[in-house]
Amino acid sequence: MCRYLLRLIVAPGLLRAVAVQTILLVDAPDGDASLLASALRVEGFHVVLASSAADARAALATSSAALVLVDLMLRTDGGPNGLELAREIKIGHPAARVLLTSAYYLSERQLERADCGVSGFIPKPYDVGEVVNFIRAKVSGPPSSRRLWHAEATSGVVGLPSESPPRPAAGDRARR
Repeated sequence: MCRYLLRLIVAPGLLRAVAVQTILLVDAPDGDASLLASALRVEGFHVVLASSAADARAALATSSAALVLVDLMLRTDGGPNGLELAREIKIGHPAARVLLTSAYYLSERQLERADCGVSGFIPKPYDVGEVVNFIRAKVSGPPSSRRLWHAEATSGVVGLPSESPPRPAAGDRARR
């Protein structure tokens, strides 16, 4: 099975095929997952939404994914939770990068103890643009990349005021 789909890009006088990477989002069918899926599609990814472990398995049985984002708190009727599903995906599809997401924060040490082979964690709520950039970096980065997401609330502070007065620009000194 191919990890990539091909998308034809047609520009005046130019026809080329571009590899499109598949992202599988395994999350409750709510606004967050749909919004993230839309943003990833705009960025050129092929996105598959799955609302249960069974849906995720079915999606992975028909095609592979470059990256799978699993909600840690995924609950299904008698099925695995998000952590168990992440382990299962990592064993069955070792080439896929697996990320966890949840409103509950997990530290890097907790993820290592869970021994589920995930490549990172994205806490909810999240900024969709930042998550898209993080996913793009994970998909294009080395497979062993275990850099975690560190979402910090935006403070609105652009920079700290300096203690010394600003130095004049080089052109200002020349005119004196």
